[in-house]
Parts: sequence; C-alpha cells; structure tokens
Amino acid sequence: MRTLVIRFSALGDLLLTLPALRDLSAASHKLHFLTLSRFAPLMEPLPGIERVWSLDPSLGVAGLRAMAAELAEEKFDAVLDLHDNLRSRSLHVLLAVRGPRWITTHRDALRRRILVAAPDTLKASLRKRPFTPVYERHREAAAQLSESGHAPEQAYPLDEVLQHSVDEELAALGLDPNSHPLALAPGAAWIQKAWPRFEEFAAALPAHLPLLVVGGPGEEELCRAVAATAGERAKVFAGALALPRLAATLSRCRGLVGGDSGLAHLAEAVDRPVCTLFGPTVPEFGFAPRRPESLLIQRNLSCRPCSLHGKRPCKYGDQRCLAELEPESVIAELREGGWLE
Repeated sequence: MRTLVIRFSALGDLLLTLPALRDLSAASHKLHFLTLSRFAPLMEPLPGIERVWSLDPSLGVAGLRAMAAELAEEKFDAVLDLHDNLRSRSLHVLLAVRGPRWITTHRDALRRRILVAAPDTLKASLRKRPFTPVYERHREAAAQLSESGHAPEQAYPLDEVLQHSVDEELAALGLDPNSHPLALAPGAAWIQKAWPRFEEFAAALPAHLPLLVVGGPGEEELCRAVAATAGERAKVFAGALALPRLAATLSRCRGLVGGDSGLAHLAEAVDRPVCTLFGPTVPEFGFAPRRPESLLIQRNLSCRPCSLHGKRPCKYGDQRCLAELEPESVIAELREGGWLE
C-alpha cells in the first residue's frame, strides 16, 4: 500500500509519529511523509520512508495548491493525517477527487480545551481521567491501515559519519564525548514553559559533572548565560543546528534536563532519558516522557493547566508552577535516579 503520512510540525510532535511509522513500515507500506521544509532533514534519515515531501509555509495557499497537485500525481492508496489542522484539512479537500482513503488521528482537542478553560476548582478532578499518549493515538490511527500490530521500539537512526563529525566538534569545544555530559535545555518555544531558575540550577550541580547547554535558533544568549554560571565545565551547543546533528549530540549525553519541549522528545528518540519540568502544560495532554528511567517533575497547583501549548501569560502573574520548583529538589531527583554519578 502506498501511504502518505502528514505531520507538518513541530519537533516534538514529529518525533511522536515515529512509532506509527515503524508500524506501517513493518507492514510493508510504501511510505511518503509530508512536513514543513525546516523539519524535512529530521525525517529524511528514517528507514522505510521512500520520500519526504517538503512544504514551504511562506508560499501560503499557492504553495499548498501546488503541493496538492504534485501529491495527486502519486495516486496514494491512503493518507494518514497525524496533524489534523487547517493545512491538512485543505489538502484533504484538494485531493478528494482522487479519492485516497483518509485516516485522521484523534487529537482529544475538545477535552484538552475544556481542561484549560475549567475553573481552578475543577481541574484536579478533570485530570484524573487519563488522556491516551499522543504516540499511541497515532498508532491507533495507523492500525486502521494495517493489522500487523506494534513494531519493536527503535532509536532514531544516526549516521556514523555524522556521529564522528559531532564527536570532533564536541572535542573542539573541550568536551570529551565519552565523558557523557548532562545536557541542559533551558529554552522553550514559549517563555512561559521555560524554567526561570535554570542558571541557579546549573551553578548548583556537582562540580565534577560535565555539562552541555543545548538550544535552537534564538536561544544562544540564554544558553551562554546558563553555561556561564557553571564555569568552564559547561559548553554551549546552540543555534541554527541541523536536527540530525543535534540528535547525534544528545546521543553522547547521559540525559537531558529541560521543559516540555521538542528537545526532550529528541533526547528520548536517541535512547537518552529526560528530566522534564512541566509548568503551564501538563503531562496528561499526552506528551509525558516515555522511557522508564525518565523523570517528570511538576507542582500540583490547582491552576494547571492554564494553556494548551504554553503561549498564555500566567493569569496570576507569578509563574509559580515553575518558579517554585527548587533547584535543590530537581538535583535530589537526579541523584536518586543515578544521573549524577
């Protein structure tokens, strides 16, 4: 079966499609994948994908129409829409004449919005009813196209040449890749999801522990500020980095400490545990860490969650869901989990 899978963004969401892609590949689907142009390099190394289609969002409606025309020529048997947004729905309309079977993932969008909008007095009880993890929802959607069951877990593929190049770059920074540094990811797509005490945390980590402060475009200054508090042992690897290169870098780390962000999912994709600090969002939304040795730290405040993605400013103006997470308590959790040895 020739199958097109759609997920346009963002980093973490793309990585949560990997289990469904493995299931389809194991069932001998001839897979194509459609995403935004900036994420195409992340998906291209994946085995089992014959072609990654790249959509330039700056082209607007005209670009979407042109993409639909190209995709129509492929005559796919099925489309698995793992995004279900305006772009993918528009493609559904534009491709409807050709008639591929169209399967859409279940987003639980209404329940999540109700949870965010609910009065503080009701949020705790509403959170007791669990959401299905996002990657499992994607697998359930994929299962409608295949009866092969779940494929085994598999780490994100890393090219040996790329890994060697990254190791050389880390060595040039003065960091031995075999020292297994602790990765710190202080940034976030939305500032409300960033832990405001990261500098204090970095300074308090054991002096023997090598650190690698990582971040994406626009986060360089923040990463340098966090690294400066920890001294010479902390190195910065941030900026406009190719995502496979960043994945190879995280594979050399003992684990990653950061917020509810794409880098946490990238670390888990290369078989590294994460310590995720949740604030305005909650793990019940389906984005909790997956690895058994990963850690999840949060405060059980009645106002959480206050946002679907972390965009909204704190309605109380103090961001205490993150500001009151003590660095010492996070370090204690890491020590108990054997991260600091």
